[in-house]
Amino acid sequence: MRDNTSNFNNIPFAALFSEEMISFRVKELGLQIANDYQGKNPVFICVLRGGIYFFSDLTKAVPIPIELDFIQAKSYIGTESSGNVELVKDLDSNISGRDVLIVEDIVDTGRTLKFLISHILSKKPKSLEVASLLFKEGGEAAGYPIKYVGWNIGKEFVIGYGLDYDGKFRNLPGVFLYSEE
Repeated sequence: MRDNTSNFNNIPFAALFSEEMISFRVKELGLQIANDYQGKNPVFICVLRGGIYFFSDLTKAVPIPIELDFIQAKSYIGTESSGNVELVKDLDSNISGRDVLIVEDIVDTGRTLKFLISHILSKKPKSLEVASLLFKEGGEAAGYPIKYVGWNIGKEFVIGYGLDYDGKFRNLPGVFLYSEE
């Protein structure tokens, strides 16, 4: 990203992680994950919608055979968490006895992830791990260790690379930090 501050629809955001930084970190995580899952038959689960960019790049960076599936839960209205989590789309795969990796864009409050972990564990996987591009301060509410984390961040609101502001800006190539300038 060329300059540090941008306005999107009069909403000020500052560059936090460039497209190049993300690409490098995703490749590092991909190699670590490939090493950990070598010789296994894992299912990688994308948490829609925000996780799709990270999921797509991460799965391409994992040079071992994997199966892909998708799940969707909803908890946000605009920029605020509603506090309620609901399942919008369930898995298509039978994950019983399988090694499972949940791939998430961000662990924010941890409530959505906690809900998804409980739901997925009810399907009796052999193992369950989580990869998240971002882990936000306060995300500990998930109550489950996040094994693969791109970056830890503060409580600021971020957009881009799958992260949205009221459904918009997911398609930005980097991650931007809300700036109250």
